[in-house]
This record gives sequence, structure tokens and C-alpha cells, in this order.
Amino acid sequence: MNYKSNPQAAQFVPLLYLGLDLGKERDHTVLALCERKWQLGEWSAAYHDYARRPVLVLRDLVRVPLSTPYTEVPRLVKNVFTRHEGVSPYQVPIKNNRNLVVDAGGVGGGVLDIIRQEQKTGYLGPMQLVPVFTSSGQEPGLTGSGSHTVPKRDLLTAIRAVVEAKTLIVPRRLALASELFEELAGLRVNGRSSTKHDDLAMALSLAIWWATQQQKELLIAPTSAFTGETKIV
Repeated sequence: MNYKSNPQAAQFVPLLYLGLDLGKERDHTVLALCERKWQLGEWSAAYHDYARRPVLVLRDLVRVPLSTPYTEVPRLVKNVFTRHEGVSPYQVPIKNNRNLVVDAGGVGGGVLDIIRQEQKTGYLGPMQLVPVFTSSGQEPGLTGSGSHTVPKRDLLTAIRAVVEAKTLIVPRRLALASELFEELAGLRVNGRSSTKHDDLAMALSLAIWWATQQQKELLIAPTSAFTGETKIV
């Protein structure tokens, strides 16, 4: 495919999903940024194109120091988004398609007010704000204010699903990657964890859950067109 001249190249512009798990006195606030990219497989002479499927690449994990004021959250969010935005290699303008998925329980309500206020000033730029209340219920839903209620089981299921579909890529060189792997290994189906903390895993689960809600193809396992050498673009 000639990415510079083909209008379909716009499909390759990355989307950003930032999960924000808010800590309390003894727990850290964590931000986990996933980027939607594309995996290219075999060339198809019939379609004059490569087989392709969406994947999520974990680009950033930030564990905020304890006692950091919640008023600092907008700055932290902006910094993470800014670090991972750039010029498309296919000469297609980058779209401001950014998604911030926030744990709205506990202190989340107050933090959401702070974030919304900074949105009004234009400080955070265009982005979709997705408040999520985790629940112990059986069915997801929406509140009257537009917040999502999601069983914790569904958040963990989303992580397992992308791992099984091989659509989640976690670079081992990424800071905190080893701790993330430990937390993921310690998660249980009932939402409890056998590790001391699960803040990294929960921030990641928020980002992945929303990404899979927007693009169901992330839940599909690779076909034979992706068994050979592939490329992430």
C-alpha cells in the first residue's frame, strides 16, 4: 500500500486510551496509556493490500508518588498524552482522538470535577472523558449522568481476552513492566488479587476495557495470515 497517497492510510493513525486508577492514602495513582496500532500480516495479491488487524501497544505506565495532590492529575494526564503524540509517518494529520478512562469511585467524583474544569479552559485539549464505576454486580450499565458501571469481573475479562487474542503488546523494556506482569498473574476471576497492589493492572484494565468496547476486532484471534513475519505500524 502506498501510505502517502492512499486515503485508507488515515485508518493507521493511532488512537490513545489512557486508564487512570486513582489511589488513596496507601495506594498510588496510576496512569496506563495504550495506543491502538495495526499489525500487518501477509500480502494479498487479490486485495492488493496486507492483511491487517488492530492491536494495543502499552506505551506508558506512570505510578504517581504518594501524597501527590489530586489537583496535579490534569497536568499528569496532559504530560502522558503529549509524550505519545506526534506526526503520522504516513503524512496524514494526527487526529486528536484521545480517550481518558477514569475510575470514578471513591475520590473519583472530585477528581472528575477537576478534570472537567480543566477541559473547559482548553488546558487538556480535545479528548473523550469516560467515567467508570466498578461494581460487584453482574451487568454493566449507565448512570443518569452518563457514567459507566462495570463489574470488576468485566475489566479483568477484557485483559484476558486481548491476551488470548494476542492483541496486547507490552514491551518488556517499559518501566514497571515486570511489576505489571506480577500483578496480572495475581489477579483472580472474582476481582481480588494475591499481590499487595493491583493499581497497575487496574489502570491498564480501564484502558483496555474501553478500547475493546470501541473496537471489537481487538477480541479476535489472529488468522493464518499472521503466522509468519508481521509488522506493527
